Amino acid sequence: MALAGIYRTEKKPGPIEAQRPALSKEELESVLDCLIQDRLGSGSICERFEKSFAQVASYKHALAVNSLTAAYHLAFLSLELNEGDEVWLNALTSVSALDACRYVGATPRLLDPARGRFHVDQQSIAAVLENEPKNLGPREYKKIFVLDHTYGSRNRLDVAWLKQQGFLIVEDFTGMPGAETEEGYTGNAGDVAVCGLSEFDLVTTGNGAMVITGEQKLQKKMLSLRYGGKRDKRTVAYDYRLEDFQAAMGLIQLSRLGLTLSRRRKIGEKYLQTLRQTKHETYFAEPGIDCYHLFPVVVNKTHDEVERYYNSLQIGITRIPEPLHHFLDLPRLEFPNAERMYQKSICVPVYPALTANNVERISNSLRGMI
Repeated sequence: MALAGIYRTEKKPGPIEAQRPALSKEELESVLDCLIQDRLGSGSICERFEKSFAQVASYKHALAVNSLTAAYHLAFLSLELNEGDEVWLNALTSVSALDACRYVGATPRLLDPARGRFHVDQQSIAAVLENEPKNLGPREYKKIFVLDHTYGSRNRLDVAWLKQQGFLIVEDFTGMPGAETEEGYTGNAGDVAVCGLSEFDLVTTGNGAMVITGEQKLQKKMLSLRYGGKRDKRTVAYDYRLEDFQAAMGLIQLSRLGLTLSRRRKIGEKYLQTLRQTKHETYFAEPGIDCYHLFPVVVNKTHDEVERYYNSLQIGITRIPEPLHHFLDLPRLEFPNAERMYQKSICVPVYPALTANNVERISNSLRGMI
């Protein structure tokens, strides 16, 4: 695949960072303009960011908050999740979902991803449902399923089937904002959806998130729970506002989202071509749709060996985020696939600022890691 002309040219090879936010002079100027105008609170620019985000993928309602955990918390509260209710999670899902689950007192139900995939499969969910006790008492408890497009890989679980099983859906499309599929844009499958906007996400405001819903009553409920002019003064609310200077950065990021997705896809597809020539594995299956938020590669080496190898090449790598069963002290043998991903995978750089030479060096490193 020809990559020349897509990336910046590089005169002298140097260290390659593991991750880097995609920032430019435009973000600096936009934030500086906010500061010059003394816009340090949450106001008109944040509202414009919400409207612009909604327009990107025809979302009906978008609400900006200051973290992904806050987004999950408001999503769960809007769906009236309480103690005794359940949140079903892939063990590889963001810890923000687990933290918000704990905030509302719900019970997390962790599922191991399928072998050779980033996602939980329908058969595993059906097997757990089949073994559920039938007599649960007089109270009908709620079940939320977190549909996570893990690492920017599309989750193809049948949402209609999940709803038939009694699940409410919270879709996490942090890895795929603005990504279009044959079913429509990601973020439209759930009752509520969340999208992270942290430092290394595809759209960044430094830290933050968007909460998306198509239902006005859920939007009103979340607005009443978040600090601001529309909160219900008689009830508890949360100081989850995104500030205007962060929103100003987000507006510039949104304007470049198409280019960001295009570059990540080109880099990711280059790595996929390279990996076909090796014994290493990755589980991205849909070039042209997957967005490569991270690029995990499963290798049959220890992390110490791999780190020494990449340090010698001056290429930064990271591990995938720690799986959720570690936070709950659950037996690792019950999550063999998530545990294997954590113990055996590395994430190679995939951010848009990589040069053509960088991408070639990283591709060569994958071939050379025998």
